[in-house]
Amino acid sequence: MSEQVLVINDLPGVAKVAGMSNLPILEAAQFEVALLPTLILSTHTLGYPGLVKHYLNEAFDEILDHWYDLQIQFKGCLTGYFADSQQITTTIDYLEKIDYTMPVIIDPIMADFGKLYDGFSEDFPEKFRKLVKYADIIVPNLTEACLITDYPYSEDLGPEDYPKIAQRLSDLGAKNVVLTSVFQEETKREEETGYYVYSEGSEPYYHMHKKEDTWFKGVGDISVSLITAYYLLGDSVQDAVIKSSDYIEQAIRHSFTVNRDKKLGIYFEPIIPEFSREIDEMRKQK
Repeated sequence: MSEQVLVINDLPGVAKVAGMSNLPILEAAQFEVALLPTLILSTHTLGYPGLVKHYLNEAFDEILDHWYDLQIQFKGCLTGYFADSQQITTTIDYLEKIDYTMPVIIDPIMADFGKLYDGFSEDFPEKFRKLVKYADIIVPNLTEACLITDYPYSEDLGPEDYPKIAQRLSDLGAKNVVLTSVFQEETKREEETGYYVYSEGSEPYYHMHKKEDTWFKGVGDISVSLITAYYLLGDSVQDAVIKSSDYIEQAIRHSFTVNRDKKLGIYFEPIIPEFSREIDEMRKQK
């Protein structure tokens, strides 16, 4: 099978988020990337005035149809930001009609802090509920997970809630669930943040790291890109999360050492050489 990976995400011209993060990381893992932009932007959506957006509209459907007609087979698929809920329906239709199976990793970018992002229609959670059926891995934050599963959201959600939320996502069809920005112990809630990893038939797993005072946009995009690369190369979801988290910590440390606008996103370029060497070794052992 081809080593091409289908990435469905928005594409900002300035700032390293979304497709601008997915591309270099997956290519450093020696995958060819077929990028289907859901939206083209001059910058990302936070902190830049005068944002320019270009919607693909019917071109989104036509591109997927063209690839289907060409019988292009992908090693895997990573979905991120959808510009409208119809694009989710189009993606589901495409996954329904292809005559081969491929791993699908879903980052359901649509909400945070208990509510949908501005401009997102109320049917987004329902559409994602249908897309989850195809997920080898889904990587939501707690707001997104609650909206998809209709689980009551609260800022007080904790370790007693994570298994219930993850099970609901599993019941919708997700093979593996990675909840982000969780805490494991109440006493360390302000010091640590991390992942809750749930796979049917396996013991749930926490992977925690230091909670930084400064927030960099795009950390989630880099994390899911790394997880996708490792998973497509044969790692378990747990191992993929652990390895990706290590690189995220390195990238954050690099970001603190350079004098640059934090709106540009996390400075991940310095991790690429080490990551690429690791991928080389993984591929030699396959």
